[in-house]
Amino acid sequence: MRLSTAVLTLSALALALPAPEVSAETTRTIRLELPAADAGLFAVENLAGTMRVAPGTGPVLVAIATIHAEDEDLANAMKFERVLDEKGIPTLRVRYPLDQEASIRYPSRRSEDHGFLEGLFGGSNTRTKYDGEQVKVSDHQGVLLYADVEVQVPRQRLAGATFRNHVGPIEGHDVEGKIVFDSGSGDVSLARVRGEIKADTGSGDVKATDVEGKLVCDTGSGNCDITGFKGEKVSCDVGSGDVTIREVDAKLVDVDTGSGDVHVIDGDIEEFQADTGSGDVRLENRGARLARVTADTGSGDVTLRLAPGASFEALADQGSGDINMGFKDAQAIVRHKEVIGYRRGDAHIKIDVDTGSGDLTIEPGA
Repeated sequence: MRLSTAVLTLSALALALPAPEVSAETTRTIRLELPAADAGLFAVENLAGTMRVAPGTGPVLVAIATIHAEDEDLANAMKFERVLDEKGIPTLRVRYPLDQEASIRYPSRRSEDHGFLEGLFGGSNTRTKYDGEQVKVSDHQGVLLYADVEVQVPRQRLAGATFRNHVGPIEGHDVEGKIVFDSGSGDVSLARVRGEIKADTGSGDVKATDVEGKLVCDTGSGNCDITGFKGEKVSCDVGSGDVTIREVDAKLVDVDTGSGDVHVIDGDIEEFQADTGSGDVRLENRGARLARVTADTGSGDVTLRLAPGASFEALADQGSGDINMGFKDAQAIVRHKEVIGYRRGDAHIKIDVDTGSGDLTIEPGA
């Protein structure tokens, strides 16, 4: 009854409030090229909006910023310039009139989806330092001012590129090299990327498909979802969120999450490391080259589904929980009249599991 009353009250309030005024929006486009001499180590940086990175058709990098502003004066005050960052790296930076406006409004898709209720309860606010100035980016307060940036890169391996969007999502596809995709607050979406790739977001999800080489996924709060990886290493460091990796062919998969589940499905990996403060760990490995598994969870179960012919030595240190062995011919390892693990065959795979409270299950996969 209380919940129904609250919903009715909010509905009545929504009807009673006047519709927000919709001001006319001014847009302009700024095009900037990166000189060939700067194409070795460079960055592209924006404060708020979307950023999309894709192959171009020419020999030089082209960046196009579409400015959105609530009036013409603000739109004309925006610049897109080549600068040197604090480390001396050539950077194509969208420059905002932050000496005049300390609070800007970026109506992200999330705020549009949630609409009235999110605005009623405060909406989204981010405070950050950009271009030497402190600024607040909000989805409901401040002057309307943001930029959507499209980056067209040459069809060649990038030696050291950073694409940084402080507030808003980043998308990248069909690019190769040593590349960082960095969002302070927003999702990172990647497809068909090659090389040494890092996806970093303070608040948001990372989703990557069809990656080759090395991949680092780092998120403060958000999920990491990877489908299709082939290469040397996948590393995921998640403060709060789940990690799911499917169809992975790698020498090493290393996952650390403060709170969240770890699932590796359809794997052919050599070494697996997983550490979660609270959450389950699940590895489904079909390949025959697996040699090492280390899993540590404060509270959660560990499930290992191995190839039917797998030979292993599994040792478990458990505060509370059972060991469930699905390989019928595995031999128990007993210490002080307590089963602490199992051995099968020549013990090729070394398995060490530590759980504060949770079960260990080892069973044959399909």
